[in-house]
Amino acid sequence: MPQLASHIDSVPPSGIRRIFEMALALDDVVMLAVGEPDVDVAPEILRAGSDAWLADETDYGPNGGLPALREALVRKLARDNGVVVDTEQVWVTCGGMQALYLAMSLTLGPGDEVLIPDPGYSTFAMNAAMISAVSVPYPLRRDNAFLPDFDELTRLITPRTRMIIINSPSNPLGSVFPEETLRALVEFARQHDLWIVSDEVYEAFSYDSPHVSVASLDADDRVFSVFSLSKTYALTGARVGYLVTPPGLSTIMRTAQEAMISCVNTPAQLAALVAVGGDQQHVRTAGLHYRQNLDAATALLRERGIEYLQPSGAFYLWVDVGYATGGDVAGWAERFLLEKRVAVAPGSAFGRGGEGWIRICVAAGLDDLLEGIRRLPEPARRQPDAQTPEPGGISVRLARPDEHDEIARQRLEAYRLDFTIGDDYAVQILDVPRHAAIGEVWVAVDDATGRILGSVTTPRPGELLTPLGRPGEFDFRLLAVDPASRGRRVGSILTDFVIDLARERGAERVVMNSGTEMTTAHGLYERRGFSRMPDRENPPGIEPSRAYGLELQERRATTD
Repeated sequence: MPQLASHIDSVPPSGIRRIFEMALALDDVVMLAVGEPDVDVAPEILRAGSDAWLADETDYGPNGGLPALREALVRKLARDNGVVVDTEQVWVTCGGMQALYLAMSLTLGPGDEVLIPDPGYSTFAMNAAMISAVSVPYPLRRDNAFLPDFDELTRLITPRTRMIIINSPSNPLGSVFPEETLRALVEFARQHDLWIVSDEVYEAFSYDSPHVSVASLDADDRVFSVFSLSKTYALTGARVGYLVTPPGLSTIMRTAQEAMISCVNTPAQLAALVAVGGDQQHVRTAGLHYRQNLDAATALLRERGIEYLQPSGAFYLWVDVGYATGGDVAGWAERFLLEKRVAVAPGSAFGRGGEGWIRICVAAGLDDLLEGIRRLPEPARRQPDAQTPEPGGISVRLARPDEHDEIARQRLEAYRLDFTIGDDYAVQILDVPRHAAIGEVWVAVDDATGRILGSVTTPRPGELLTPLGRPGEFDFRLLAVDPASRGRRVGSILTDFVIDLARERGAERVVMNSGTEMTTAHGLYERRGFSRMPDRENPPGIEPSRAYGLELQERRATTD
């Protein structure tokens, strides 16, 4: 089989989807992880789509969308957003996600940099990688009210910076940027000659003040605006969104649409026409439902003493669970799902700034929402420093032969949670006696119970374990944590042990390969200063992988 394009391996998988798909394989899960509206679609919208299918309205349509729908969107933009455009600036897309991808692919080339919010919607970084651009996170921090720091933004600018993405109301934060912040961002983009992509998918749900569209503040045609009917009208599966462009791009837009999708299906567009042009009472009713859920959920969080960001838009709650996660919220979220049967989105899926936080979707039945919050751990478990808890109670030692079967079981279960394992690789994972014969198999053990919590394999002194390693380096593989022990920092403890062992044995660098889907592990390694080694990735005959290396003399302080 030929190799895939080299940049595809750099596209990060969705940490939200991972939790979602794990949850689908379980029974009786309280689903609070995915932004799926729980309200019914208005009957007239359903009838419009149904009638179109029954009337065989299934021919190709114009690249830009049905003229009547584009005209209705032009009227809506002028009325609700203060954005005056003509129909040749409004392009109907396959959901807001295609609109976002279209805007980024038109303006960014290989190596170009795009400033993305952190925490921010995971698809921002995924799209950048898909087109070989470079995403540069700009932090939204609690100590700055989750607003951009313009001094920090300025420091992030390089000659390759081409775009900034703004998302208000925010997914995942549920926050809304004040108008003065939006004006300052537009001015910042003007000063540095940047394109702006404004993600306004949650425009209908701004609770404390009217929604402000960034394009209404733009004086020099640098804004692409992304909208969607998915959240506003509960039409997530219909896949209808639209992109509003600066003027003068109609020729290239037709070409791009033809190359990507040709057109959006006609029945969905006819349903969208009724949605946009009809009575909006069902949208207001949905907004009231989400607001009531937010009020009830935040009241319960306050009662339990759990901290959160006060929501002002969208239908999400950004909740601080750092007191319980031990610096690995992704691993904790998986364990929480397996043990408590509640699916939440780990904050780290939205960027490094999300570590210690979770996103809860309140577009759910109120009873389910409150039950999910009740199952959160008690904040009394908060440690003096939740981000750097002491690893006491866990020791690392060489494995005994009578422990090989348990190590094999844990490896297989842990790896199956992260990616699909082929039969050949499963055989390799299970062959612990061979690994102990050619290298050293170490186990992390609970000091109180003696139970094995995880394991890792390293080379014998003076040797290398895999073809990845080179003279002067220390390679390791098969780091696995028992799924029942996730959230106890076992992976962090084993990784730190490997680094210390490598230093003790005089190595200059620690190296390893990791499967492309093992994003939790990637985050752990990157927080310890490991960096990608693309020149050593995907050797012939090997499954797609990411190679990481850590220069020991340059190791940064950990934050786990």
